[in-house]
Amino acid sequence: PPSRLKACLREVPDASMPTWWQTLRTIEGAGEADVSPNTESDQYSDNFNEKEKRPCCRCTAQVIAGSICGGCCLVIMILMAALVYVGYGLVSMTQQRVNVQDPHILPTQFPRYNECGGCKAGYKTDAEIEACAEPCFSLKFILDWEKLAKESGYKLVYFPSRIGPKGEPSVNVSAWWLPPEPRAGVDSSTAPRIVALHGLASNNNHCGVQASCFLLRQMGFGCITPSVRDYGFSGPSTHPDTLSWGYDYHLDLLGAWDYAIADPDGLLGGALSPGKVGVMGFSKGALGAAIAFALEHKIPGAWIDSAPYSGLEGAIASTIRPYAGFLTPLLKAPVWWSASHFAETPLDYYKPLPLLEDCSGPARHVAVSQGMFDNNVPVTEGQNAITLMAGLPECYTLTAYTPPEYCNGASHHQEMWEFSDDTRTVMCNFWSAAFGQSNATCSVPLPHYQLWHPPESQPPGAPSIRKTLNFEY
Repeated sequence: PPSRLKACLREVPDASMPTWWQTLRTIEGAGEADVSPNTESDQYSDNFNEKEKRPCCRCTAQVIAGSICGGCCLVIMILMAALVYVGYGLVSMTQQRVNVQDPHILPTQFPRYNECGGCKAGYKTDAEIEACAEPCFSLKFILDWEKLAKESGYKLVYFPSRIGPKGEPSVNVSAWWLPPEPRAGVDSSTAPRIVALHGLASNNNHCGVQASCFLLRQMGFGCITPSVRDYGFSGPSTHPDTLSWGYDYHLDLLGAWDYAIADPDGLLGGALSPGKVGVMGFSKGALGAAIAFALEHKIPGAWIDSAPYSGLEGAIASTIRPYAGFLTPLLKAPVWWSASHFAETPLDYYKPLPLLEDCSGPARHVAVSQGMFDNNVPVTEGQNAITLMAGLPECYTLTAYTPPEYCNGASHHQEMWEFSDDTRTVMCNFWSAAFGQSNATCSVPLPHYQLWHPPESQPPGAPSIRKTLNFEY
């Protein structure tokens, strides 16, 4: 009937229409009544064969196909734009300053101002700390941390980084010097020192750094906590608008390591041998620690916590792969292209795994620490590092520490306050072995803080260990 053909009449060329269709198009403007079926039109309708239907069917199919194609193209364009923006965000200094802590907060103030384990940054009363910390950790942990910080003191120190990979000038790096807790058997002038490097969008007032150093100081180790270039009180880099990832941040850590050995300003208690100064890092800071450890063979031990060992490109792929499968290369490409395009330096100039593979003896101590529920850095990154270094016993004495960290929804390097007693024990044994000394000094009776003891007990909401590791027993 003519009323059903109106949509097609405007689309089909005159040459392809029967004469009666052309007539209908001519009189179409006269209204529906003018094209009502009559004897003649019924006759044409009876003779309307399949061949004459094809132009209308063809135009309908073209409209549908065009709509689908256009919609798919729009979705793809939006997805590509989102992926490009993600890549930009990974290197943009503007994007990565959002969560930066206030560098003016002193080590004596930090325990009460901290934003660890789900607490908000800012001064908090005991009641407010207790409310935000539990069920992950206790108020006693914070109060003892605050007490040690006030009694043991601190110093703000400065030193030059090492020279850049392409001869770039050194940067003036700032750091907190946090001496060990004064007690019998601990001499701060001879106690081993550990350089601890913060993670992404942060400075040396970083929860992982400061809380770990609290545990280390309790055990008789000193800490130096640098802020990398462009952060905290450290000087500007040659790339002030973008992050460099695997290019030059490890040079700030190595500058701190040099300073901890030489003590050129006489502020640390005296010089030490290189075998008494180790390094540790968290997340992106662990990337820097892994690179520094691989390049400087005099470092006796490294505690590498939740590092993207395969570099930024590999970490992007590891993050996408569980969701995209065989499409991973296709989705990774625009993210990596965008990050590389906007960066001012080569992003993966150094990658830890190839550097660590190119090794020789004597064996040095390395700890790979990462929570089994980590949702920031894929756990496959830590697994690959464990597999590599466990297979090179002539190069490395490996400690693997993978607790089921989950604290108020967070699962990325939470062990120092959630499993503080276990972490302190593992650290004591690891650093004692790395420095070639007895663990008697650091294994003295110390206060207990830990509320949860897996697998018997875990915080509310923690994922299932069995389901996460995909096994039954």
